[in-house]
Amino acid sequence: MVTVLHTQIDLIRDYVNTLDFETGIDTIASPDELATWFSEQGLVDDFLEPSDEEVADALAVREAIRELLLANNGVDADAGGASKTLEEAGRKAQLGVRFEDGRPVLAPEGDGARGAIGRIVATVAELAPTDEWKRLKGCRDEHCRVAFYDKSRNRSRAWCSMEVCGNREKARSFRKRHAAA
Repeated sequence: MVTVLHTQIDLIRDYVNTLDFETGIDTIASPDELATWFSEQGLVDDFLEPSDEEVADALAVREAIRELLLANNGVDADAGGASKTLEEAGRKAQLGVRFEDGRPVLAPEGDGARGAIGRIVATVAELAPTDEWKRLKGCRDEHCRVAFYDKSRNRSRAWCSMEVCGNREKARSFRKRHAAA
């Protein structure tokens, strides 16, 4: 079960991190890029050609998940709007309960890009009630927003990297304190 959870966590973390805030590089912004990413993750059996609407939906789902991860990190985020986006994506994917070896799982009815998006939404739904979900966070640095897994004992990690984002925040706080003095 732990291996399955970490595979699910990796999928969600990697999906959110397809957009690099600092460089502006989005690795799933086009139909071909999205199709390649879905294929590399094993979310689709065959190579597909997502429509522009499916690409837009995939990007909206990614940003909705990012909002939830930021909320997990104590950042003021639009969790209500994110939830609505994920609910709509689940409806479009026709998510339903399926039984695999007697175990209920949430799975999309179809395949293709809608099915792949549905599998991501289903993964979020399966992770959300677990303690592991609370450890999946979005970096508090507004220029970074990288998704990361908080391995700290007390779950208090705020930045993806103390060496980069943590130091930036400390430097900003230092400048702010000294500018006021």
